[in-house]
Amino acid sequence: MINTKYTSTGPFMGPHIREKWTSQWIMQQVLIALMFPTIAATYFFGLWSLVMVVVSIVACVGFELAFQKVVWKKVTITDYSAVITGWLLALTLPVTAPLWTLLIGDFIAIIVVKQLTGGIGRNWLNPAVAARVLLKLLFSPWITNWVTPRSDVVATSTPLVDLGHFAREVSPSTPDLVDLFMGFGLGGPIGETCKFALLLSAVYLIARKIINPLVPVLTLGSFYGAILLYSSFNFDFANAHLLSGALIFAAVFMVTDYTTSPLTDKGKYIFAIGCGVLAAVLRICIDLPGGIGVAILVMNLLTPLINRYTASKIYGEG
Repeated sequence: MINTKYTSTGPFMGPHIREKWTSQWIMQQVLIALMFPTIAATYFFGLWSLVMVVVSIVACVGFELAFQKVVWKKVTITDYSAVITGWLLALTLPVTAPLWTLLIGDFIAIIVVKQLTGGIGRNWLNPAVAARVLLKLLFSPWITNWVTPRSDVVATSTPLVDLGHFAREVSPSTPDLVDLFMGFGLGGPIGETCKFALLLSAVYLIARKIINPLVPVLTLGSFYGAILLYSSFNFDFANAHLLSGALIFAAVFMVTDYTTSPLTDKGKYIFAIGCGVLAAVLRICIDLPGGIGVAILVMNLLTPLINRYTASKIYGEG
């Protein structure tokens, strides 16, 4: 797949100069962006975080290669999509997650969600998100053992536990905004606790024009607005919700996914707003801390409908 970017170059050059971006180049930029939360994960949770990432990448690439060899399909591991899936999935788990749960998640993401539906460009659901949600449903006792950063023995909880149970105010035990932003002393998935690292990833992807900046902004903004309405404009409560959980990680890396999001700009904005509002509703009404994952999957399923009603009409067509 080749994406074409059109740029205006001034009065002395043609107004439509083509610059070809290959899928591989785009994936490489995402891989570079993933280094920021990975470095933070290694700093806070130790070298085992890096082991988890490497194991997950190798497993996803191996599963994709084996499947394509068995069914005589063209081998596509050089497009780096399997690498990104494995890397993302590893970052969504705690450092205490057994490797066998990670391998099961890799299998679900690559074989069940991606390859059995036709491979990259044809899968309806985001593979990493779908695998993470299924792991949460099936293996919660093993993948929800949160520990304090830089410790492998001190059990803790995620900030969303303090903000949940239909609360409308910040609990005294909720970390302050600085800790929530930097990831100090927070339990949770290894790649999602440090929001500063995720901000660096977002800035890089926006600067390289890989993602549309309005997509993560609309996701976070719609979520924030829904939480404000629910809490009667308690800004402290809304700020804590915004900086807790996987919301920012998902807004940067998953809501912006090319394959499982709408094709048009208008559709992408509808998709982003839907993800944000639905994530807030799931947190508030169902007390579901991981609401953003379910929200993305629901909006993935609605993507064909969004495409249908936001596609540009061809001139002369009825």
